[in-house]
Amino acid sequence: MKRNAMIYHLLTFRLDQLWFPLAFWALFAIIALLRGESYVFDTARSYLGAVVPLMAGIMAAYALLDDPALELRFATPTCAASLLAGRLGLVLAVQATCALGFQAFALLFKADLSPLGNTLDLQLSWLVPTLSLMALACLGSLLGTQNMAGALLVGLVWLVQLVARGWFAANQGRYLLVFMGALMPDHPALRLNQVSLLLTSLVFTLISWLLLKRQERYI
Repeated sequence: MKRNAMIYHLLTFRLDQLWFPLAFWALFAIIALLRGESYVFDTARSYLGAVVPLMAGIMAAYALLDDPALELRFATPTCAASLLAGRLGLVLAVQATCALGFQAFALLFKADLSPLGNTLDLQLSWLVPTLSLMALACLGSLLGTQNMAGALLVGLVWLVQLVARGWFAANQGRYLLVFMGALMPDHPALRLNQVSLLLTSLVFTLISWLLLKRQERYI
């Protein structure tokens, strides 16, 4: 059954959820080339820390309810957890490929990514905010029973935190600032920030799972 569910997810995977992030990948690669080798790090940091999480959030907002055969899917014995894991797993896989690919691109042009920390810190700088915005988007879509609700929620949070990141970093909001790992890797509250974001993501995902079990809300 799990194998059949994964095959279904792959067969119904919308191509715009592939070319959309790839288009942004190409755009930032071109920007890095035009700005020159000395700016590749800045471009990579912006892409990894801000663009990848935003793209993941938007894609996650449309991952579950944007299925023309959703009612038929609910009629099958597939559990909510499997549906949630399959849809969000594909989104994460696409964004992880883009993130790792851009790191390889940056290293190809001899960009020094060490300011973001060691290898683990580098991966956490994009993975933590990506998981956070994906969980938020999924929850927003299910609460609002429409894709746009999750996408708007993620876009609003992303924009507010990006514009007011200095205020968030200096106040209690530091623990929920999604950009800290990439833009403020030396912040003393970074570890607590990452733990807080991951726990928040877990809570949002659990709530999404409970909401998705109430299938009558989305038919």
